[in-house]
Amino acid sequence: MTKRLTKADRRQQLLETARHVIGDEGTDALTLGRLAERAGVSKPIAYEHFGTRAGLLIALCDAYNDRQLAAQASILEAGGDTVEAVSHIFASTYVGCVLDMGPEMGATFAALAATEETAAFRQALRDGYVERYRRAFGRLIDLDPAIADALYKGLLGAAEALAQDAAAGRLTREEAVEALTRIFSTTLKPYERK
Repeated sequence: MTKRLTKADRRQQLLETARHVIGDEGTDALTLGRLAERAGVSKPIAYEHFGTRAGLLIALCDAYNDRQLAAQASILEAGGDTVEAVSHIFASTYVGCVLDMGPEMGATFAALAATEETAAFRQALRDGYVERYRRAFGRLIDLDPAIADALYKGLLGAAEALAQDAAAGRLTREEAVEALTRIFSTTLKPYERK
């Protein structure tokens, strides 16, 4: 029997165990029953925290997103007065968080597309990234908001692709960050306010 943890600590333990299940066995193996077994708790505890497998996947991605938001916010507060600086901040925090969380996060995000509930959450995450780009770059560039949002969506696609290549070992962290910084900067620099 595992020791009694606070609800918040138990949730954190379950999320960490879920990441290990994905890393060891893949996303298909991640069920609430398997999670409970690996964590050494009863199934009702896993169901109490996440409700469904989709709820577990959402919680994993939510924790990842929160971590990335915190990293970006603290760095943006300390700098980010030019398109190049903000581009580097977004590139380094996006790639860094994907790599720091490990390859299981890529698999988790891919699994989000499996149901309507998780696909809607995944879209909400993407919309959140576009909003963060809008806030950070909007004060630096002069561009029609609809066109800017379309560019931000394309930049997010580039961030996803390069971070996944870095996670798979096809690029180094530095190569991915440099390429992504250039993509952001080259795309947005022509619209920088003078």
